[in-house]
Amino acid sequence: MSHDVTGKATVPTPARPNRRARRSRRWASSAVLAGAVGVGAPLAMMTTTPAAAATPTVSGYTLINSAGGVFNFGAAPTIPGGALGVSSAAVVGIAPDSTGKGYWVATANGGVYSYGDAKFYGSAGAIALKAPIVGIVPTSDGGGYYLVASDGGVFAFGDAKFYGSAGSLNLVAPIVGLSITSTGAGYYLVGADGGVFTFGDAAFAGTLSSTFGGPSPDGPAVGIAADPTGPGYLIATAQGAIVSYGGAPFFGSPALNGVTPAQPLVAVTYAPDGTGYWAVGADGGVFTFNASVTSGTGSSSTLVTTGTAKFFGSVPGELGAAGIAIPDNVVGIAPTL
Repeated sequence: MSHDVTGKATVPTPARPNRRARRSRRWASSAVLAGAVGVGAPLAMMTTTPAAAATPTVSGYTLINSAGGVFNFGAAPTIPGGALGVSSAAVVGIAPDSTGKGYWVATANGGVYSYGDAKFYGSAGAIALKAPIVGIVPTSDGGGYYLVASDGGVFAFGDAKFYGSAGSLNLVAPIVGLSITSTGAGYYLVGADGGVFTFGDAAFAGTLSSTFGGPSPDGPAVGIAADPTGPGYLIATAQGAIVSYGGAPFFGSPALNGVTPAQPLVAVTYAPDGTGYWAVGADGGVFTFNASVTSGTGSSSTLVTTGTAKFFGSVPGELGAAGIAIPDNVVGIAPTL
C-alpha cells in the first residue's frame, strides 16, 4: 500500500520492476537558518549570499520505507505500486533519475528495481555479497548508479565509474553512506563512527572523531552529502547533528536548533544547487535548512530564505495526522526536479 501527498492510503496496481541482474518530536516545522560554518557557529554569523542556481529547482520528494512503501510530496511522481513487496530483503535506499519522472530502489541483497522512466543498468543481486547493501546513489546525468555495502564494497553500474572501495580494509565501524563529488570523478564513504574514506578526486577534510575529539555526542553517523557545487561534505548523526567539512555550505541542523528528532535521522542530502539540504528521520520527519539573506535594516530587517531545499510535507505531518500508522522505518529520500 502506498500513500499520496494527501495522506490517503491507496491500493496500487503492482508495478513491473526491471529485476535483471548483472555483475559489474515528530515532524519539525521547516527549519531555516542562514549560512554558517561549523556545528555551533553563533547566530550573528549566520548570514550568507546564496549561490546562483545552476540547476532546476526541486519540486517535491519521495520518501521510502524498508518495506518499499513510498510517500510522495509536492510534485513527486506517483508511480503505481511503488516498491512495496518487491523483495524479501529490506529496502535500503532510493535514488532519483535525472528527469524527475522515475527512481531506483535498492535492497539489502543487492537488488535494484527501476520505476517510471528510470532505466535499469544492473544490480548486485547475482553477486555473493560479503555484507548487505546499505545505499544507492545516482550519477549526475542519471546514466548510472552506485551501490555501497556495509563492508565498504562499491558496485558501479551504467556510466558510474569505479574509483575504489573500502572492501578490503579492516573497518572499525560499518559503512553507512556514499556521496559523489561535484565533478562526478570521485566519491566519499562514511562509517557509523564518522570515519571518511575518499576515492577518485574526493578530498579528505575531517571526521567526526576529529571534530569532537572522540565519538560523536549526538550518536553515530547515518549519512554523508558531498557539496554539489564544490569540495567538502556534510556528515549527519542519528540524534540530529550535521557537521560541515572542507567548506561545504552549512545552514543549520536539528541539534543546533535544540531539537532531538523523534526518531533517529537516516539521511541528509543537498538540493542540486547546494543552497540548502534536507535531513530525514526514520519516522519520515523532514527537516529543511536553507541559505538566507537579510532584507531591510534595523528593527525592520528580516531573514529571507533563498535556498531551494523546500519543505513539501512529511509522514508524521501528513499521514500521521490522518491516523495512518507507518510501521516500517523510512530509509531514504529522492528529491524531484
